[in-house]
Amino acid sequence: MTESKTHRKLILPERGARVAVAMSGGVDSTVAARRLIDKGYEVMAFHLILTAEPSGLDQARKAARLLGLDLEVLDLSSEFENLIVSPFIRAYTQGETPNPCVSCNPTIKFGLLWEIAQARGAEYLATGHYARLITSTGGETPVLSRAHDRAKDQTYFLCRLTGQMLSRAIFPLADLSKIEVEKESAKLGLPHRIESQDACFLAGENYRDFILSRLALQEITPGEFVNLEGRVLGRHRGLIHYTIGQRRALGIPGPEPYYVLALDVERNQIVLGTKEQTLSRNVFVRDLVWSFTPPEPHFLAKVQIRSRHRPALAQVRQLPDNRAEIVFCQPQSAITPGQAAAFYDDHLLLGGGWIEKRSTG
Repeated sequence: MTESKTHRKLILPERGARVAVAMSGGVDSTVAARRLIDKGYEVMAFHLILTAEPSGLDQARKAARLLGLDLEVLDLSSEFENLIVSPFIRAYTQGETPNPCVSCNPTIKFGLLWEIAQARGAEYLATGHYARLITSTGGETPVLSRAHDRAKDQTYFLCRLTGQMLSRAIFPLADLSKIEVEKESAKLGLPHRIESQDACFLAGENYRDFILSRLALQEITPGEFVNLEGRVLGRHRGLIHYTIGQRRALGIPGPEPYYVLALDVERNQIVLGTKEQTLSRNVFVRDLVWSFTPPEPHFLAKVQIRSRHRPALAQVRQLPDNRAEIVFCQPQSAITPGQAAAFYDDHLLLGGGWIEKRSTG
């Protein structure tokens, strides 16, 4: 199954359809809205307030005015705190490294925002993500495919959208490069806005400092660094300060650099080892969401285990309780619990789940 042979047609609704657009005030969402207007859709603009100190509202209002749109501002900060921020903090205390953006898309944007927009009469929901929504083999089932601009492709962050969510989604930037989007934005007179690479609620703050500001001191307990044999190598400052694959700021001398291999929450220990020992073939994934169901319970796929990871070929075996075992053809470095694993058939996104545990062997 390859996109070029069996998945060609971009999915677009009929002209005149009512489309809700999540407008952050940035260039991507603004150009997405502009392109929808130009194609003859009735655009409804929404801006989400997600934190107690919102950013982007002024830019979103200016962008809406430039496009001649009425902007509805939705305060979802309480829901965002409960559904995204609190689980983010809790995951770090449990030895995981979460990806809040992967959680936010199905929960907030294609969840809560869609419910409100639909109640206002919207038929579709559009965002400024770089992704292509195309038809599947033999029908009109929507399938996500890599964006035209592969350097900006964001399908990984959409890996937990269900087929039902995709059936009402539009991604107007599917065939544009980032440079083209910036040129269109400049023509609109929208000022350039530096994009953060961090989760929106961090607002440039180091995630460790953010977590420390939310936790009581007794919840950050120092403990031991150990090697795979259990030998104590030194003391750590608390689990939240470390993540799988980390090399810097360990402060443990050795014949070669140490890397974090695992975080043992029960023993409050951090397991260290060599770079070679960060490699693993096996990983288990939980809470799977399939936007395009694989044809067999045991199949070959390219699996991406973090946002900047090059997808690697692996055997995937589906298990009971919505889980799967992944066996990579070549060992992968720093497989990290709490991160998302996205499954691809060539450039087509099949779905994704959360990394549950890894082998250190």
